[in-house]
Amino acid sequence: MNEGLTVDLCRLTIRAPDRVIDLAVPSDIPLADLLPVIVHHAGEDLDEAGLDHEGWILQRVGGTPLDADITAAALGLPDGEQLVLRPRTTALPAVRFDNLVDAVSSTVRGLRHGWSPEISTWVLRVMFGATLVGCLGLLAAPGAIGSRIIVTAGGLILTLAGAGAAARSVGDRPTGVLLGVAASAFFALGGVLVVGDPWTVPRTHGQAGAELLAAGVAGTVGSMAGFAVVSLAAVVFAATGVIWLAFAAGGLVMMVFGQPLSQAAAAVALAAVVFGAFVPMLSFSLSGLKLPPLPTNAEQLQEGIEPHNGDDITLRSAATDQWMNGLHLALGVVCSGCLVAMLTDGGLPHLVTAALLSLLMALHGRNLGSAWQRLAMQVPAMLGALLLILVPTGQAGSFSRLVASAGLLALGALLATLSWTVPGRRLLPHWGRAGDLLQSAVAVGLVPAVLWVCGLYQY
Repeated sequence: MNEGLTVDLCRLTIRAPDRVIDLAVPSDIPLADLLPVIVHHAGEDLDEAGLDHEGWILQRVGGTPLDADITAAALGLPDGEQLVLRPRTTALPAVRFDNLVDAVSSTVRGLRHGWSPEISTWVLRVMFGATLVGCLGLLAAPGAIGSRIIVTAGGLILTLAGAGAAARSVGDRPTGVLLGVAASAFFALGGVLVVGDPWTVPRTHGQAGAELLAAGVAGTVGSMAGFAVVSLAAVVFAATGVIWLAFAAGGLVMMVFGQPLSQAAAAVALAAVVFGAFVPMLSFSLSGLKLPPLPTNAEQLQEGIEPHNGDDITLRSAATDQWMNGLHLALGVVCSGCLVAMLTDGGLPHLVTAALLSLLMALHGRNLGSAWQRLAMQVPAMLGALLLILVPTGQAGSFSRLVASAGLLALGALLATLSWTVPGRRLLPHWGRAGDLLQSAVAVGLVPAVLWVCGLYQY
């Protein structure tokens, strides 16, 4: 659960007049507050000697003195950076290039977004992931069902074995997690192929639901198997499992009730909204934190008042944020898929339900503190809003499309204006209260809208 959490320290090598010292300093504290500690470790009498030459400064070799009012993180000091401790009056001069090509080359190498071995590694990982997606796409295409099952089983075994080898033997954790997630996709495809060929026509809603159910259940099992092999990044595999469970839930609705995909998607979206209400408390529990129960008498006020370890609380709080990020991203993916599936049917119930779901996600996102959590809600909401405009107008005449285009231009101008005025501005409290009331009303209204999509009012 604490995977990926690091202490916010910057390790520096300081070359003082008489010695070389290695220090780990907080990267979020200005250098002016750290200099007394650095000078104290650099020599016994250096703090008093600084009175003779206006104090001490830190600088890179060949660079100008570092601004002491800025933190190490803001200065971009990496781990292992070598700095020189010099008197302020005798600071080393900056490097002067006598060769234009050498100057340009040195500057380009020092750019923040220059190419590096780490970027090469990630590019190769992305290319590797793309090849796995291509493999899954070819196996999902029409063909001999037996041969496809055999190759899918082979891909499943190879990805699981590769995930374990990458994470445990090679020590490449990101590649191990990537292979573990890919293994869950091979599990899901294998589940579909075992149940039947998805390209068989004609097909009933029950048959399609059985295939979705098999894919969801097999994908969930694959997520658990991937985590068992890799034994890290529990958040990633839990989020993947939530997505596969949404597939299984939609398939179950289609198979049991014989409903089409658009109606099953509405039911899954409602279940996702309900699950989203429990994400904060669930993340809190999964990170190992526990809230004490409310006291009911005077004696219980003295229970659970022992101080907590600061470092442990910090790590677990960061783990809580990671769990919330992962689960909200999974819900965002599920709701995006539900919006697309609902809007494949252009009926009025589907349009109303999609509009309510998009509005609810946009309103819910404003209360989230993390950027990833907000994006997980706001991006699907924006996707739903665009689909609500594009899908009906795509089936209408040219005049309707022109009106929709003009409306989108006006909406773009409004959003651009809001980007200049709203961020960083303190809004009046009654706007937040109005948003809370609207969010509650939309959440309540989503229930009858989903029942409308499912055709309950026709009975």
